[in-house]
Amino acid sequence: MTLSLSSSRHVSLVASLIAACQATPTATTQAPPAPAAPAVPIATVTPAPAPSASPAPVDTASHATAAFAFRDAVIEAPPGWQGPRFKLNHDYPKARPSCDAPWLKRAVSFTDPKQTWGAAWAGYIQDVVDYVRAGQDDNLSDEAGFRTQVAGQARWFHVPWMAYEGQRGREFVHGLTNELSTAESTFVGRGGGHHHLLGAKKVNGHDALFETWSIGFYNPCGAYSIGQSFPASGEPATSGDPSGEKLFAQGLPFADGTVVVKILNTTADERSVPYLKGSTNWQAHGHKQESPTTYSTCDRAVTHVHLVQMDLAVVDTRSPTRWVYSTLAYDGRLPGKTVWERLKPIGVQWGSDPATFPAVPKAQSKPPRETLIAPIGVPQHYGCEKRLAGVVDQANSSCVSCHMSAFAAPAGVLQKQGVNVPYVFNFDGLCTTPNAANTSYFSDYAYPAQVPGTAFKQAIPLDSSLQLQVAFQQYAVYKHPDQPRTCPNPTLAASP
Repeated sequence: MTLSLSSSRHVSLVASLIAACQATPTATTQAPPAPAAPAVPIATVTPAPAPSASPAPVDTASHATAAFAFRDAVIEAPPGWQGPRFKLNHDYPKARPSCDAPWLKRAVSFTDPKQTWGAAWAGYIQDVVDYVRAGQDDNLSDEAGFRTQVAGQARWFHVPWMAYEGQRGREFVHGLTNELSTAESTFVGRGGGHHHLLGAKKVNGHDALFETWSIGFYNPCGAYSIGQSFPASGEPATSGDPSGEKLFAQGLPFADGTVVVKILNTTADERSVPYLKGSTNWQAHGHKQESPTTYSTCDRAVTHVHLVQMDLAVVDTRSPTRWVYSTLAYDGRLPGKTVWERLKPIGVQWGSDPATFPAVPKAQSKPPRETLIAPIGVPQHYGCEKRLAGVVDQANSSCVSCHMSAFAAPAGVLQKQGVNVPYVFNFDGLCTTPNAANTSYFSDYAYPAQVPGTAFKQAIPLDSSLQLQVAFQQYAVYKHPDQPRTCPNPTLAASP
């Protein structure tokens, strides 16, 4: 699951990580022609200088940094665009707020090895779903999108720097970014448009390709930390050892009450994947589909995408990782009058199950105890050895294992998995071979601990936020304009 996710999520790690750990599948029709989010930070008013005073010089470099960090989309909507238009909400709380979190009062167990999905955990996840659904359109219509304002208050916020990278960055309609992709169960790389969606019909004997376009949101408790890590300058804010070791992002860890939601949409529709019947029908400025099995890398056109998965993550300090994850699958064949009623949780996960293969050899392996699978029949696949993962997630990972790998290189330094940050994916034997890398990857640890068994002394722990990891990486790419780009460098159409 990638809250965002992600990729996983690489320089492609970088982008992929939005979440969290995802894949996608065949395109739908390309349609013509974003939900407005709350306002940008309120400007302060300063007195005009005395007539004799000279105007202060403009720091154009800082001006451009903030403009790139907080812009709405990689490519702006064309003149005359009449559809929804995404607006980045980065008016982050200036003081740490408190957030209503009834799920934290649920008497659930994080240690009982014999428990199964039952009323306690079902109620826990329903509490989170109810919080996320509050104030939203019943069918998440294209016009309404996912609202960031609830009851007149800002409820949901976005991570900066998602509209910088040209290939996968935010599109202008709903602020979606292109997710990591897979070809069946084999990782190909984020944004490639390759994905085998369970139940999808073949085209001339070949697996059709689809793209996944997704967006993540943080509630006020989470947004406070985002705003501390990325203040108005747009530059990452860190502190720690002056030698450059043991650096930390300002504002972390995320506090109890933090909620993260990620909406994953596919270009597949009910004609090719029947259980998408009645799903959402959002417009998105996605990649042009050149054939049933190819997408353009950089050229974009407005198409339609449909809700296939929703990821949820909450901070719960009772968990050995500080986090609890759930992923919901959409199935239009289920009863229910609304899209929300046809979204069902696949299960819940709070740890990586370090006693389960491949963290240990097969002979020593125990069934997962930190994943509980809900007894439902919606189309789904799970992660490594039945750990939790979503419908379009990496089948060789898991929600927790993927997100716990969220670390960044020092601000302005390009991230390289296995070199200066831990692997999120891509290491040899992932989920197939009991080795030291899998033991580390499928282990339980909590912020600010480093991934067990690794020694990335300068890696900045990001408390499981793959979106923050992308933001750090994109800032680093911005600071290295000499680096080759897959797609043309972004430009600023106007001053911020």
